[in-house]
Amino acid sequence: MFYFVKTPGWLKKVYRNCIWSINTAEKIIYLTFDDGPHPVITPFVLDELKKYNAKATFFCIGKNVAEHPGIFNRMVTEGHAAGNHTYNHLNGWKTPDAMYLQNITEAKSILILIYFGHLMGG
Repeated sequence: MFYFVKTPGWLKKVYRNCIWSINTAEKIIYLTFDDGPHPVITPFVLDELKKYNAKATFFCIGKNVAEHPGIFNRMVTEGHAAGNHTYNHLNGWKTPDAMYLQNITEAKSILILIYFGHLMGG
C-alpha cells in the first residue's frame, strides 16, 4: 500500500473545491477511533486521552455498543463524541444500498437507546 506524506499539487488541482489548508495560529488536531467500543483497547485509549485532557470522536459499531454499553457510557460521560460506524461493520462497496442504510439505522437505534438510557441513569 502506498500513502502520500504530503498532498501532491496535482491532486489539489483535480479537487479544487476541497479545503487543503487552514491558516490559523492555533494548533488543532482531531483524533478519531474506529470500530469500538472494544473491551481492552477502548479503556486504554480513554485512559491515555484523560492523561492529556484530550477529546476524541469514536466511530462506534452498533453491535459493539450493545455488547459493551458501559464502555460506551464512559466515552460519553468523559465528553467524547460518538459517531455511527454501522451495526455490523459492513463493506459499503459490496453491500446493496438499502441493506447498508438499514444497518446504519440499526446502529443509530442502539446508540440512541444506550445513550439516552445512560442519561436517565440506566
